[in-house]
Order: sequence, then structure tokens, then C-alpha cells
Amino acid sequence: MPDTSVMPGMPAPMPPAAEKKPKKWLVWAVPLLAFVIGVGAGSAGQDEKDVEATPAFMSLRSELTESQEEANDLADQVAEAEKRIAEATAAGEAQLAARSAELEAQAAALAEREAQVVAAEAAAQAAASSSAAAVAPKPAPRAAPVPAAPAPQASTYYDNCTAARNAGAAPVRAGQPGYGRHLDRDGDGVGCE
Repeated sequence: MPDTSVMPGMPAPMPPAAEKKPKKWLVWAVPLLAFVIGVGAGSAGQDEKDVEATPAFMSLRSELTESQEEANDLADQVAEAEKRIAEATAAGEAQLAARSAELEAQAAALAEREAQVVAAEAAAQAAASSSAAAVAPKPAPRAAPVPAAPAPQASTYYDNCTAARNAGAAPVRAGQPGYGRHLDRDGDGVGCE
């Protein structure tokens, strides 16, 4: 009788393995399977050659060739269109840069002209004020006293420069009677210049 006692914590012993006998059907099934696979592979090669010879296959191959040629033509057209787009973009950017440079030159010329006009106006005002000082009336010999003209009142008002000129008050300076901001367009303190 075999010993069935097992020590605690130890695995149980395995029963002895029975000897396996080779199966008889396996001896003839393996060569048969190899034969069937070989026949199938051989006939598949013949079917491929037969499929390539069919009119449907030839038609499909022709359509595939035409489609590839059309795809190549379209790729060439796309490349040509991209080239034209790149050329047009470069030309447009060049025109934009030229126009921007032209506008900048015009702006610089305008600023220079404006500076010249301002300088000319300043020179004209300086000349006018210096000539007014130079042409100051010399005191007349003392004759009989002439009654003084009434001084313009502080409440004098001129609607426009024409009225101020007609009254003999032009140019009207800030602080003088009749001066008003509406008569001084450039805001320099002298109206009706």
C-alpha cells in the first residue's frame, strides 16, 4: 500500500504518469494533410493565371492604368497652379512694398512741405511785427492839443474779421477790446491776421 501521508505545509506527491501509446490514425493523417495542402497551393497558382486572363481583370487593369495617368496629370496641374500662386503672391507683395514705399515718400514730402509752410508763416509774422515796430510813427511836432479819440470800450464785439477790419481794429490781439476766440483761427492770440 502506498504511503498517503503528507507532511503539513508540503505539496501532495503526484501519481505516477501512465505511458502514452502513439495513435495509429496520426501516422496516415499527416501525409494526407500535406498532400491536400500541396494540391490546394498548386491549383491556386493556376487560378491566378486564369484570373489575369479574364476580360474583367483586363478591364480593371486598364481602368487602373488610366486612373494613375489621370492622377499624374492632376498632380502636374496642381504643381503648376501652386507655382503660379507663388509667383502671383510674390508679385503682389512686391507691388505692396513698392506702394508702401511710395506712400512713405509722399508722407515725408508732405511733412517737409508742412514744416516749410510753418516756418514761412513764422518768418512772415516775425517780419510783420518787426516792420510794425520799425514803422512806428515818429512823434509829430507839438501842436495844439487834439482831443483824444474815445478809447474802445471793453464791451466791443466783432461778429467776424470783416467787421473788425471795417472798424480799423484788425489785427485784434488777446486782451484788447473786441478780441474773441472766434476771430483767432489758429489760436496764437492774434485774431484777424
